[in-house]
Amino acid sequence: MEKQTYDLRELLNMIREQKQMNAEMALEFDCTIETEDIRPLIKVINYAINYISQLTDQTQQITLNASMSGITMSFSAFTNQSAFPAINPAVHEALSLYNARMSHTGQPSSHARLLIEFNH
Repeated sequence: MEKQTYDLRELLNMIREQKQMNAEMALEFDCTIETEDIRPLIKVINYAINYISQLTDQTQQITLNASMSGITMSFSAFTNQSAFPAINPAVHEALSLYNARMSHTGQPSSHARLLIEFNH
């Protein structure tokens, strides 16, 4: 397969539209990645959205930021949950295809946040 360039802003908007989700989105322009297959990343993004959704009934915030070190996607919402489920190990495997990693940076009983960081 040949590598293609994908606009992550367009991808997040497409997923939000398909899921018909009510989310606040702050998405920077010029956040692109090159890959042969975008499908595993789409599955990871859906996983992140569903993960946060199971922890709250609040509106989810999704951000996309570019920096000198790479691109960061954040999925977050306020939550009353005192414990968060573990992240499925398959997510980390899938993200390795994109030189990316996922971390949970939320605070129980306050907010849940998943970060996906793509390194240049």
